[in-house]
Amino acid sequence: MQFHDAANIFPLAENDIDAIAESIRQEGLKVPIETLDGKILDGRTRWKACKKAGVKAKFREVKVDDPIAYVLALNLHRRHLTVSQAAMCAQRARAMYDRRAKDRMLAGKKKDPPDNCPEGDFGDARDQVGEQFGVSGKSVDRAAKVQKDGVPDVVQAVDAGKVSVNRAAVIASYPAGMQSALLDGKTGRKNHSPKATPAKPKEEPTEGVSRGVGIERANEAINCLIRIPKNDRLRKRGFQIVTDWIKRNQ
Repeated sequence: MQFHDAANIFPLAENDIDAIAESIRQEGLKVPIETLDGKILDGRTRWKACKKAGVKAKFREVKVDDPIAYVLALNLHRRHLTVSQAAMCAQRARAMYDRRAKDRMLAGKKKDPPDNCPEGDFGDARDQVGEQFGVSGKSVDRAAKVQKDGVPDVVQAVDAGKVSVNRAAVIASYPAGMQSALLDGKTGRKNHSPKATPAKPKEEPTEGVSRGVGIERANEAINCLIRIPKNDRLRKRGFQIVTDWIKRNQ
């Protein structure tokens, strides 16, 4: 069954499915799964748990004017999100409001947003939606960077609370082919400066260097490589050498 876009604002509680499935197996599904236009609006975890438990799910179709606000009202008080997870959710809500505002504009309709909808003055939407989630506008922007440029592993790591949105935004600034290795290798760009002139990587880091020194050298190599034009074959080869080293030394 499909999930409503608004339901996907919040990460799916995959770790809770087994426990909920066992509860449903013993006591049945107590809270029906809510749908809108035939798509699950609230209860994705319960639906997956029902499938796992082999219990037929109960559904209840709802009619709401603003599915985004409805999902926020249901989840904000019952979710225990980290600041980084909240920033990711806030950005998804912001993006949905943005798309809706653009659709309305293309249709030539006036903006008449529901209560608590931040699209009334979209220049401040970032801060408004951030306030709803208890995070800063800057955190929402970092989440936007992660969702736009980050590979799935990086996005999922933030949603799962395994990495901060700040660090993930830094990793997302690197080429896609390097991001998973950087995520696992715990490297970052905090020492990078546009004015810095680190030594050019002449050869692959050796296995004999210590992990700390090796990671520092890997960062220096990356900072140098990102200055090479994207169509240069040496850039791709250089990134591959550093990525392979990071993977071997995790």
